[in-house]
Amino acid sequence: MRMPPPDMVPYVMPGPAALPPDRSGWAVHPRRAALVVLNAQNHFLHVLRECSAPVAQLIAGVSLLTESARAAGIPVLYTLTTAEREPAGRGTAFGHPRLPGGDGSRAVVDTIRPQVGDSVLVAKRFSAFAGTGLRRRLEELGRDQPVIVGVFARTQVLLTAADAWMQDMEPFVVADAVADRAPDDHRMAMDWIAATCGAVRTVRGVADVIGGPEPESPAWG
Repeated sequence: MRMPPPDMVPYVMPGPAALPPDRSGWAVHPRRAALVVLNAQNHFLHVLRECSAPVAQLIAGVSLLTESARAAGIPVLYTLTTAEREPAGRGTAFGHPRLPGGDGSRAVVDTIRPQVGDSVLVAKRFSAFAGTGLRRRLEELGRDQPVIVGVFARTQVLLTAADAWMQDMEPFVVADAVADRAPDDHRMAMDWIAATCGAVRTVRGVADVIGGPEPESPAWG
């Protein structure tokens, strides 16, 4: 069995007790919220599995939220990476894995794939707002509370949340529906977002507002 490198420690998702203190004072409003799913593609989930990241919990959390959002009439938007490689000095210089060719690698994992009525945008940089038309789409939908899930926590998730805040939105990040290659990266992203630009919640916390069954989500050890 192939073992992860020693600096890639297996971890589980955070529970409510592990969340950083909330400074926002915000609450999710179903009429203002939109669920934004970042790069939940087969290749990136494979990268996370290689690092022993909690991929099964990630998929379960995203699946519950996408189903709950659709049932509640909350828009679901996906951003995908399609480029096989970044220009020199771009994403790969900062440790972002390249996306290989082939539709299978680029596709969203089956259990959380986009459905009819969802929006699908192509991401060019770490922030989902960079060159995607995401802001325009949210404005068309009358939504200013992006609820962010997906990968990777320290890059796409963090920078999308920061970008949303700088555009006068109220970003929410679902701590147990995002993941990264190491627990320290995951924690750092959640702490930084909560301290600077957004609200950090759990799957249960969001589902309690928009509706949905009880998820199974073990707490951070």
